[in-house]
Amino acid sequence: MKYYRLWVLAFLLKFIGSAWDASYHFKYLFEEYSIPHIVNTIGFILGAFLLIQEWRRPQYMDRFSRNLITIGYVLFLIGIPLDFTYHIAYGIDLTTWSPTHFIYYIGTDMMIIGVWRGYFIHTREIQPSWKSLHTWFAMYLLECLMFPNMQQENGAISYDQYIHGKSIASKEILELISDPASQIFGGIPEWVYPIYSILMIALLTILIIRFCRDYTIPVMATALYLLLRFIGKAVFAVVGYPTSYVPITLLFIPLGYFLIRKDTRVAGLVGSLAYFLALYLIHTSGIFITPPLVIWELVPVTVIGVLVPAINLWVKPFLLQKTEKKIV
Repeated sequence: MKYYRLWVLAFLLKFIGSAWDASYHFKYLFEEYSIPHIVNTIGFILGAFLLIQEWRRPQYMDRFSRNLITIGYVLFLIGIPLDFTYHIAYGIDLTTWSPTHFIYYIGTDMMIIGVWRGYFIHTREIQPSWKSLHTWFAMYLLECLMFPNMQQENGAISYDQYIHGKSIASKEILELISDPASQIFGGIPEWVYPIYSILMIALLTILIIRFCRDYTIPVMATALYLLLRFIGKAVFAVVGYPTSYVPITLLFIPLGYFLIRKDTRVAGLVGSLAYFLALYLIHTSGIFITPPLVIWELVPVTVIGVLVPAINLWVKPFLLQKTEKKIV
């Protein structure tokens, strides 16, 4: 399993670099050669090395998985000059929702899915378990899907600091901010945050359960994601970097499917209600500084939670050759 463990390391470096980059740009202006970019690039290069090895001597992946990863890498590379051009044209780098950033997200999603698919097929004779690398790959995919929301999660705390005269952003950024609320939150409508969150994690949870036939993996992957986010938040706070709200209520969604297995629609409804109402309580009570939230958003969140399980009708799971409980 050394080959796939190295992929886990590559994605971990990209995870660290991306989280650091999101924090970095709430304090400093865009720089091509910032340390977060370098850390991300090291992970990218490690993955590229592993991919080249597989092209030279196929051993651990089927052709489709390898090609999917390659396409992801090509998209990511195309996104680099486009992103630089975008920032030259529009200057300040204060949104995770720019078109060029979504090229990065899509490319990274394809890399993770390709590697995870290769690992799944390579270990097809073994029943997936939360103690295996499946949890790590699920967590990385969740992180990539949820990364755009860090605009609001970092923005919430940065805006609170700004309006109370305690901003830690550089003078260059403060001088460029003409409309603080719009700029800090990237101009993204408030309702995007909860709706996008429930849609992404509900879809991912349903697909993991369908393919892996395991209800524990999405729970543990989400828990691992939140743990790493809390560690990152603590480190950033210690070194004086902007911190973000950690979306702890996300865990209620996979927990809903874990606890209510007989009816996925009920599980989706309970999970989505618990997610939003807990988030709304946190927001209104001021326990933590969360992204903006209004109560009417509960309606689309609930609808999505109920409808997403219908995807089960369209997805065919992989056929496992055996049902061993061996962990890899």
